[in-house]
Amino acid sequence: MLLAQKYAPKNLDEVLGNLTAKKQLKRWMLTWMRGQRQIPLFIAGPTGIGKSAMVYSLAKELDLELLEMGPSDFRDKERVERILGGSMSAATLSGKHKLILIDDADAMGKEDKGGVSAISKLLKDSPFPIIVTAQDAWDRKIMSLRSYCSVVQLKRPIAPSIAKLLLHIAAEEKMRVSEDEANAIAENAHGDIRAAINDLQARGPGQRDREKDIFTKMKNLFWAQTYPDAKAVSFGNIEHDLLKLWIEENIPIAYSPSDTPAAYNMLSRADIFDGRIKRRQSWGLLKYSSDLMTAGVSLSRGDMRPKFARFQFPTFLKKMKATSAARATTRSLLTKIGRKMHTSPKRAESYLPVFAAMCEEDEEYFETNYHFEEKEIEFLKKFAPKTGRKKKVPAKKAPAGEKGNEPNGEKPKEEKKEAPRESPKKEESGKGEGESEGEKEEELPIKKLGKPARPPREEHKGPKLHEFF
Repeated sequence: MLLAQKYAPKNLDEVLGNLTAKKQLKRWMLTWMRGQRQIPLFIAGPTGIGKSAMVYSLAKELDLELLEMGPSDFRDKERVERILGGSMSAATLSGKHKLILIDDADAMGKEDKGGVSAISKLLKDSPFPIIVTAQDAWDRKIMSLRSYCSVVQLKRPIAPSIAKLLLHIAAEEKMRVSEDEANAIAENAHGDIRAAINDLQARGPGQRDREKDIFTKMKNLFWAQTYPDAKAVSFGNIEHDLLKLWIEENIPIAYSPSDTPAAYNMLSRADIFDGRIKRRQSWGLLKYSSDLMTAGVSLSRGDMRPKFARFQFPTFLKKMKATSAARATTRSLLTKIGRKMHTSPKRAESYLPVFAAMCEEDEEYFETNYHFEEKEIEFLKKFAPKTGRKKKVPAKKAPAGEKGNEPNGEKPKEEKKEAPRESPKKEESGKGEGESEGEKEEELPIKKLGKPARPPREEHKGPKLHEFF
């Protein structure tokens, strides 16, 4: 039995990541169960991220009767109406609430146009909740389905969460897997939970094959002699963006300084097309980007003879891997603050200095009420305002004053400065009486102007102010 099936989540809490999407999905289903009709949901996300698993766990948690349709059921209009049409008009025999799942809707081909139109009609007037899943919600083939649904976009879970799950499965299956091996498998999966569990069950061969495959592709790319040979590198199980990072890292290693600018020019043109694809959702431009980053880079060199080179892993991925734990801590901290402040994690980032100042005064309050962990509190202290650090300066200088008795040593200096002020009293004996009286007359007006004498106030004999209230 596959471990991915054995350790499938049984409720929504066991599904990795996508906390907001899970809450939205559960709230949507509970609203249906209360009798209020809701718009069908369209769950989109990459392969293996947990779209179907999220629906299955929801059905188990709320004890729902699940009716599922796969890509093989979308072949024609009659088949869709026969499967879904009867279920739409009939209640369940068990009395349970019904949930309909249309899985992998974007797997339809050109011959399945009738199925798309039939599903669109059922989405308009469905008496039961319907969930549609697909990898890309903006695919033109399913544009009509998306217009009747509310789109929920899932994100890839972070590698530390996948590694933690792999270690848990390894402990249950009594497999000897170290943390480094689990982290390596999780990083290599790129958010695909199912692929990570399968690699764990295979004890890592999938990862070794992928690494060997990417180095072979780099060799074929930089040693290619023709356009088709270089273009063939873009075919396979390696993602487009990942392949582009490998090419960017190894251009200066494989090419001479004179050929490097032309190669980077081709790569930058491919990046321009990728930006247009993301902004306009024009996936037809992907072929131009793939040709420029493979054949364009390969044929931009002047010397076509093969050159030996030691290809390197992308530096960008190394940095992202090194900071994955810190980014996970930041994301968790902002999520907890945003949940309490009723705002998004992005906006909660502006509150970090305020929370850092309050956390310095009372850490226990944030540990109990906000459920901050030690690493999150340590990270939060980095955002403490500078005014909080100045308070510690007198405490550090206090011991230095005790050693040299500097405060006691400054007193005689102050007495020496005050001594000349008392000197006129000693010189009064040598001066005339007229001069001493003149000096006093000059000093008296100055004292009266600086501190004018005020007559003593008479006590109020009437009723006090508080007696009127």
